[in-house]
Amino acid sequence: MSSTFGIDIGRYSIKMVGIKTTIRGSELVLTREFVFPEGSGIFSDTNTGGLHDFFAVDGLSSSDVIVSIPSDLISVHTISVPFTNEKFIAKAIAPELEEVSASSVEETTMDYHVIQKTDEQSTAMTFSMNSDTLKVWLDTLLLFGLDPNILDVPHCAYANLATYLKLDTPFVVIDIGHAHTSLSFMDSNGLFMARDIRMSSSLLGLTPGSTQAGDQARTMFVKQVKFAIDAAEKKYAKKVTAAVYAGRFSEAGSVFEKQLELQTFSVPVNDIVRVAVNENASLDPQYTLALSLILRSIMKRPRSLVNLRTGVFKFQRIIEQIKGKLVTTLTIAGLLIVLLIANTASSYVGLRRTKNALDAQMHTLFKQAFPGEPTLGDPLGTMHYLVSKERKKAENISGSIPDIEILRELSSAMPKDIKVDVTELSMDPEQITLIGKTPTIDAIDKIVAGIKNLSSIKDVKILDTTRSADQKSFKFQLSITVK
Repeated sequence: MSSTFGIDIGRYSIKMVGIKTTIRGSELVLTREFVFPEGSGIFSDTNTGGLHDFFAVDGLSSSDVIVSIPSDLISVHTISVPFTNEKFIAKAIAPELEEVSASSVEETTMDYHVIQKTDEQSTAMTFSMNSDTLKVWLDTLLLFGLDPNILDVPHCAYANLATYLKLDTPFVVIDIGHAHTSLSFMDSNGLFMARDIRMSSSLLGLTPGSTQAGDQARTMFVKQVKFAIDAAEKKYAKKVTAAVYAGRFSEAGSVFEKQLELQTFSVPVNDIVRVAVNENASLDPQYTLALSLILRSIMKRPRSLVNLRTGVFKFQRIIEQIKGKLVTTLTIAGLLIVLLIANTASSYVGLRRTKNALDAQMHTLFKQAFPGEPTLGDPLGTMHYLVSKERKKAENISGSIPDIEILRELSSAMPKDIKVDVTELSMDPEQITLIGKTPTIDAIDKIVAGIKNLSSIKDVKILDTTRSADQKSFKFQLSITVK
């Protein structure tokens, strides 16, 4: 028996839904909401006592907890990379994100999911958040005894919900929130575009239980939604035919149906919870997102596997890593020199004792700076050699072609009329090892010829060619030298 809690942290309130899973099925065990006083939020000191009571739930600390934070704190970018292999996609996304992100990727926590694949490339949607901001959120939640396993994104969570809607054509899930409105574009494959617009329930004049909006605000709302729909249709060549309204103001969707010229539905929250949880349960509309969060724990194939808690990418350039090593090494060198000067200035009587102590310190410092490297009886001389080696490596890398560019060139060099299955690719600043399979042995020569023609490649050697066990292909291993 296990429990899962979905917690939707918004600008207006916090909503929590809990389920308990047993051998016989799932059971809805908790729904609760904490409404923030006007002008306050989760970071307000005035709410500390109330939130402690709100999260005082038996078993919460030992259960699976899935939390969603406001989507306007999350940056969304769509990126295409010339790979279909998941390992290569993961390595290529962070450098690609650097080109479009407003903030440094070194200061960003990010996850992604692939929304489309062709024979030659993959398109992925990235979700990123400033790492310091994320840490503040997690530290604040921890003060209330909440340590979530998963930090999901509202747009992705609604993809789980959409599984139960069974719409055959592309549609948009619209959640009118207290500070903004989120638009999540879906089709039968799941989420393919996410957008947030600066229209809120307060600007629309909506209050809990109301469905009326002012004429001017309604016109502006429709204009912004239409603009987002047009962008989605042009970018992905998909016709959006329906609008599905979720959240507290889901019933207000009928107000915009005529102007948007889309079929309009409200998320059937009660029908979904009865199918998913398998009981005669009911939920109010404001718990739609919290329900969507916990669906990923009870669905066989959840649509959303994004988790910002894992911190998938903390990108750092190779040259910066080497510079860091050089600074550390030179600092140690300065310390050793000071120790040597102190040694020569000591009295003759204590010279040998001091020298032995300094030798021991030098060996200790050397082992800390270069674990696994032999000192060869001369830690200082060996250290100078390693520093020189690292400096040369840094100089070579600073003028080299970035890894992502080399990967692109290798991909373009592969013959288009030959099926090539790359099973392993390892890189260092001067050498690339490529292992793959191809139908014929002649194809290997064509691959080598294509790679040799690249301007960034100095030489290509065939290290090994063997016929596969099923006699249907040839396995090959290439050693590629980079200029």
